[in-house]
Amino acid sequence: MRRYLGLLFMSVLFWNCTQQKKELVLLGTVHQPVANFTPDSLYNILVKIKPDLILFEVDSSFFTKNFEFKKTWDSNENIATVTYMNTFDVDVRPYEFTGRNAYRLKIGSRPTDSKASQLLDSLYKNKQLNALDTKIYERFLNINDSLNAFAYLGARAFNSAETDNTASMRQAYQYKDLLGIMDKYPIFHETYYVKPDGDSISYFEGYKRASEFWDLRNQTMAKNILHFIQDADYQRIVVLNGYFHRYYLNALIKPKQDSLNFMVKEFYDY
Repeated sequence: MRRYLGLLFMSVLFWNCTQQKKELVLLGTVHQPVANFTPDSLYNILVKIKPDLILFEVDSSFFTKNFEFKKTWDSNENIATVTYMNTFDVDVRPYEFTGRNAYRLKIGSRPTDSKASQLLDSLYKNKQLNALDTKIYERFLNINDSLNAFAYLGARAFNSAETDNTASMRQAYQYKDLLGIMDKYPIFHETYYVKPDGDSISYFEGYKRASEFWDLRNQTMAKNILHFIQDADYQRIVVLNGYFHRYYLNALIKPKQDSLNFMVKEFYDY
């Protein structure tokens, strides 16, 4: 009996060792070089993590059929990833919403959302918002400044729970509270943008669609990330994402850790 239990214990131990959890790093980034975060900074982080898959925040149109970049550009992510690809054995795959920019133009959220934002800012500066809406808008501006300030503090600063919480608040203000303000003022419903197809869309509706797309985009990105987690070929995955996305991706992906047998880690855990 003791021998049987011993064999059973060894079998369970062996199974646990062979079923090592995959590791996923949701690595928040700043797209353009700043004082404390450059392509070299990101490259050094990748070297420490040693991923066998890097998920890149673009869609498949940026890659050849062999998953090489069709072109290079001056972003932290592109320069660092290409350098890493040239030095180590790693796969790079896209995980972004397919045709993101074309889709936004098609539904009229772009550039209507920015035009609506400019109009709201103009109303604020000209003191045409009521007291409550002025307070909400000023709160948004303060949170926006706080979130942007993390970009200059280095990767550890914008890969933190504090930054994720700030990003969550900022995006809630942008797409919920500001949309609520716009709904109160007829000018947003009565001012239109003419889309390339000749159809017109109100500033309010365009901003509303931008709000809805923020959810759709992040949900699609999370779905694509989970697809790669289930791929048996990859044990350690780095997801490069603009740090405004991290809170949303964490919220959707972390609850899946047990069922898909993986763990979410931070880059500074390595």
